[in-house]
Amino acid sequence: MNSVENSLGPRPTSPGPATPLSGARAALLDLIRAHGGPCTVEDLVRATGQHPNTVREHLEALVGAGLAAVVDGPAPQRGPGKRGRPAKHYLALEPESRTEGYAGLAGVLAAELARLAPDPVAAGEDAGRRWARRSLGPAPAPASAPDARRRVLAELDDLGFGVEPRPERVSALDESETVRLVSCPLLAAARDEPGVVCAVHAGLVDESLRLLGHPDLASRLEPFAEPGACLLTIGRR
Repeated sequence: MNSVENSLGPRPTSPGPATPLSGARAALLDLIRAHGGPCTVEDLVRATGQHPNTVREHLEALVGAGLAAVVDGPAPQRGPGKRGRPAKHYLALEPESRTEGYAGLAGVLAAELARLAPDPVAAGEDAGRRWARRSLGPAPAPASAPDARRRVLAELDDLGFGVEPRPERVSALDESETVRLVSCPLLAAARDEPGVVCAVHAGLVDESLRLLGHPDLASRLEPFAEPGACLLTIGRR
């Protein structure tokens, strides 16, 4: 692949959390990393001067975002009058450790699907439809056409596709519109097996629109369509 071709399409999705951390939580995460090992709520209270409940709330959010983990602490000392559970200890997680394994697995699965499926593109689209049914459920609340489009694009953004609007509309008559997908959570796999991986994403969008009550809406995904982005168009069939 030459340098021009390689510049087309989105960038890899950042391994950080889907929503930016507040200043207080980012500072707490830096403290955990600087501690050099697992630390307790009490350690962080002493370092920050914050109330223990505030520290616990921030820690729960960091754990929920996959940026920290609860690990086993040392067993408490046993003796007369000494009892209770060991204190929770928290360890910072490196963002790469949360994403690289899944991306590598996706690449292997895509390659196997391309090798074994009679029609890899159709198999990829079917996998995307199954993904949509699992994500939205079999009978989500119906939405208006604009709300269905917004909901699908919000779901893609949450998944790490980096949705950006385009100023121009494709057609004012059929209300089609095109957005840019400026990042991709499975970019390496998509470059290796675009027919499969991009078909999964296309199936996800089409089935999501159908589940939201709009089989009349169709999507067209143009992988690596321009420098910095893939293009996704949603409009009337």
